Amino acid sequence: MQSTTTHSPPDAGCLLRLLREGAAQSEYEDFLDRCPAEDRARLAPLVDDALQVRARLEERRRREAELGALYETAGDLSSLRDLEAVLQAIVRRARGLLGTDVAYLMLNDTRRGDTYMRVTDGIHTDAFKQARLAMGAGLGGLVAKTAVPYNTPDYFADLRFEHDIDEVVRAEGLISIQGVPLKLGENVIGVLFAANRRVRPFSEHEVALLISLANHAAIAIENATLFQDVRRAVDELTEANGVIRAHSESIERAAALHERLTTIVLDGGGMADVAQTLAEVLGGSILVLDPRGRTMAAAGDDPLVQRARAEGALPDPCPAAHAVRDARVLSTEARRTRRIPAGAGGSAACATPIVAGSELLGVLLLVRDHLDASGVRSLERAALVTALMLLSERTVAEAEHRLRGEILEDLLGSPHRDPEGLRRRAALMGLDLQRPHTVFAARCRDSTQRHRIADAAASYAARARGLAGEYRGVTVVLLPQAPDPDAAARILADHLSRVVDSPVTVGAATAAPGVDAIVEAHHDAARCLDVLVALDRDGEGASPDELGVYGLLFHQAGREELHRFVRRAIGPVLDYDTRRGGELTRTLLAFFACDGSLNRTAAELYIHVNTLYQRIDRITSLLGPHWRGGDQVLQVHLALKIHTVLSAK
Repeated sequence: MQSTTTHSPPDAGCLLRLLREGAAQSEYEDFLDRCPAEDRARLAPLVDDALQVRARLEERRRREAELGALYETAGDLSSLRDLEAVLQAIVRRARGLLGTDVAYLMLNDTRRGDTYMRVTDGIHTDAFKQARLAMGAGLGGLVAKTAVPYNTPDYFADLRFEHDIDEVVRAEGLISIQGVPLKLGENVIGVLFAANRRVRPFSEHEVALLISLANHAAIAIENATLFQDVRRAVDELTEANGVIRAHSESIERAAALHERLTTIVLDGGGMADVAQTLAEVLGGSILVLDPRGRTMAAAGDDPLVQRARAEGALPDPCPAAHAVRDARVLSTEARRTRRIPAGAGGSAACATPIVAGSELLGVLLLVRDHLDASGVRSLERAALVTALMLLSERTVAEAEHRLRGEILEDLLGSPHRDPEGLRRRAALMGLDLQRPHTVFAARCRDSTQRHRIADAAASYAARARGLAGEYRGVTVVLLPQAPDPDAAARILADHLSRVVDSPVTVGAATAAPGVDAIVEAHHDAARCLDVLVALDRDGEGASPDELGVYGLLFHQAGREELHRFVRRAIGPVLDYDTRRGGELTRTLLAFFACDGSLNRTAAELYIHVNTLYQRIDRITSLLGPHWRGGDQVLQVHLALKIHTVLSAK
């Protein structure tokens, strides 16, 4: 029997089957070709509709794939904590999602004001990997500056941006480039790129996809950066905890010594007790030295310590003396202990500075046959307690100095407010106001040295059973009467100048018994100080008697009378300088200082001699023709000096 096979004509059901099976576009064309001619016109619109449905399904599947990859990328990025790994993952995903030849990422450098290459994927040349772009330069710089995505199918033919790095791009072979900004809020932190080595336009969905990735990437970068900051903070805290733990253990090991030293402080013990306790606990010999290396206390039988006790300081030269000097130099650093190797027949030692803040208070020297870390730490602990003891002693001394200063303030400022109470308080300080005294006034041109001068003067006065303090910006010293006030003033000026390392000028005056005499002597000493300063005798000491005619004038004449004398002698010159801003007064001072030599005066003033002649002529027109001779020249010179003193007050 012969069978026959029949084929049903194509219909709409075939189109649905092709859509369901995801057939290629050619299969739809074959379907239309197989249709009878009479059905093609009817089925052609259906085929077109089916192809459109197919295209939409393909677009949806592609978008689903991209979204799936994007979600996967976001998950990967959110799980990364290392910033370098985050950046590498970003460019690798960008290249994979868009199917481009390369991808790379540039970050903004806010300090330098440009953008630089951070990570790349698929890039071969080192010049490209190290590229930097000014804001607005090239495609990347334009994106970084404007925060707007840019893409170009042909980079070298695109004239929308500056071609500053064409050589670098050409060497890498890139043609089509897409760049999108990495943004955190409104701030652009960098640019993400995808590029090809051929001409290829970027579709809108590719741009949108790269933007979405860049948004995720920016957040991931921020998270990774914050995570690194947190991890760094944790590491620092861990390190700090380790230091604290080690320090705590060291404190516990030194607890016994610390307790004994604290007991000494609370019981009012001194440096000798500290030295003896350290020698007993540490099993060696101890020296406590002041900042100048002089012995304050000693304990133990080591020959070096015994010699330092006898001589008042370490013998020099010796290794210990050198180490003590080094410890003093290093006192502003961490409390560093200097180990001293044993000399011939001697013992090893170590020196630890006694410091409070950055101030050196002294040095502890431990001499022992064998020194270990525990002994060094105990010595450093002892240095802390010793510093507290020295500071306590200083506080007591400063309180005593303040009390002396307050008495001086009342004595000079309001001596008659409570005279009996003033005498009683002075007597408590060992000062008898009914005995003769010498009053000193001291000052330095450098006003920043005021407190140092007052402190040095207070120590000086305390040793001489006197008073010292500041009164109206000047250091005042009240001492029992000196046989020679000029010599006493010079000695005090020299002492204060050496202590503060700056010239200190001192005026002195002798006071008869009684409060009023002391007040009057203070006025004389202050006037004497003003005269010395006006005469440029910085760093000297003197009394009114030593100042000759200047001292006599300021002692006998009142201030108003001196002003009248100055006005009579050189008033026109002073007025001229005031009106014209001239230099006639200074010219006269230089003229007399140079003994009337015009050439020397011109050199002193740094002016031409003709200019000096003009000034001399002007002075002659103001003072008259006889100002350079006879009695008038003496009056002019004296008036100039008095004017200088009065102006300096």
